[in-house]
Amino acid sequence: MIKHITTLLFLGFSVLVNAQPLSGEITNYNHSAMEIVIFPFGVDYPVKIGKVDKDGQVNINLDTVDISKIPAKIKNSFWARVTETFFTECDDPASLNISNKIKALDCGAIFLWKDNQTQAAIFLTSDEKLKPWLEDRYYKEPVKGSFYELLFLDQELSLNTGCTVTYNLGGSDEIMQNNFQINFKKGFNLVQYTIEEIFKTDPEETTSVPSKVLISNLQKEVPIKWLVNFFYE
Repeated sequence: MIKHITTLLFLGFSVLVNAQPLSGEITNYNHSAMEIVIFPFGVDYPVKIGKVDKDGQVNINLDTVDISKIPAKIKNSFWARVTETFFTECDDPASLNISNKIKALDCGAIFLWKDNQTQAAIFLTSDEKLKPWLEDRYYKEPVKGSFYELLFLDQELSLNTGCTVTYNLGGSDEIMQNNFQINFKKGFNLVQYTIEEIFKTDPEETTSVPSKVLISNLQKEVPIKWLVNFFYE
């Protein structure tokens, strides 16, 4: 869908661990005010999480996001196990010992929204060089750094453990490590994925993959870049 000229807009903002209000400024913002939305319940039910004003000031408060008006039938069709909503995977998801009673939503991509249509897709990263890999992990190379996603839980979850994932690269199995250090609250949470190590491959055969990833809440005040693909110019 994204075949338009990519405009990179950088938003540096700092957030504290478990803090839900997010604010910042998009530099060189040359657009009108827009809403920020996600689609955890499909395209027919956009969920508004914040706004960008005409001066590029961004304000998001995850604590005030309301999904109570989403029909129960729709909600029930999108609930998933927590282990199914993480960006990373485990060979044995059950090894994380997360109760199946906890319901979760993969919130997917974040968008700018105006006139009842998406205007841009947003990628949250600590390094713009991560964006191509997030768009296409099968043909682009990862770099060390962090990227961020939204996850919704219907109850609190604390997790301090790890798991492995096996990749077949160049005809041999390679074991990668995921480490979880999370303390999520009920509701929307911003998840930080930090690529700490990368397994390098022969680029003529296959792309490199993260070999050690930390999955956590935001660990400290951190500048985040919002990289935006506008669909219409």
